[in-house]
Amino acid sequence: MSTNDIKDLEKIIHELEKYTRSLEKAEQLDYKLSRINRTLERSKIREILLNYTNPKRVFFINILVGIGRGLGLTIGTVIVLSLLGLILRQFVDVPLIGEWISNLLEYVNLDQHRS
Repeated sequence: MSTNDIKDLEKIIHELEKYTRSLEKAEQLDYKLSRINRTLERSKIREILLNYTNPKRVFFINILVGIGRGLGLTIGTVIVLSLLGLILRQFVDVPLIGEWISNLLEYVNLDQHRS
C-alpha cells in the first residue's frame, strides 16, 4: 500500500468514527425522546390538552362538577346534622348538658313549625 492509500484509509476511518459518534448521540436522543413519549402517554397530556382547548367542553365539565359538589355538600350536611341531632337527643337526660340540649331542640322545633 502506498502512503496516499494509508492517508485515505485513515481519513475514511476518522470519518467513520465521527459518524459513529453522531449515531450514538442520535440513539441517545431517540432513547430520551422515547422516555418522554412514554411519560406523556402515562400522564394523559393529550386528553388534558383536548379538554382545555375546547371552551364548550370546559364549560360543560365545570357545570357538572359544580352540580356534583353542591349535591355532595348538601347530602353530607344533612347526614352530619341528622347524626348530630340523634346523638344530642341521647344527652337530654344528662343534668347539665340535658337542659341546654332540650332548649336547643325546642328552638329547632319552633323554627320548623314557623316555616
